[in-house]
Amino acid sequence: MFEEIKLRMFFAKIQAELKAQYNDQAFVNRVCQLPHIMEQLGEIRTKAYYKGQKIAPFLNICFVLGEAMESDLLIHEDRANCAELLAQRLEKASSDPHFRLRHVMIFGDLENKVSKWTAENAEQYAGIATAFSLRLRLHYKAAHAAGIQYQ
Repeated sequence: MFEEIKLRMFFAKIQAELKAQYNDQAFVNRVCQLPHIMEQLGEIRTKAYYKGQKIAPFLNICFVLGEAMESDLLIHEDRANCAELLAQRLEKASSDPHFRLRHVMIFGDLENKVSKWTAENAEQYAGIATAFSLRLRLHYKAAHAAGIQYQ
């Protein structure tokens, strides 16, 4: 029973993190309460290398947005919102090259997901695709100037 309470608290923190970024409780519920996402978050809570760290809610929401963006259970507008919100988070992560490098596997995968999604939906959501690709190019220039090399 105690484990169930801890799990509910974990989900509440994740939802609060997303609601702080996007103030629409119905959207937050639709995205965070997708069955496959809740199941995966249960695993992440106990097995993620970053569990218990201050940055965990940020990384967890990045994961949620990346998964929800690809979910057929959401309407296209919700998936577009997920892509835009994830692009904003990736931009924030890219503003600190050392932070991004510490979590490069996570952010690299999510950047690929956003790039793929925006390419597939370029006509409808050209603003997201253009803004994200511009931010990504600026990030790589800043990282290179700081002496960080990506392989």
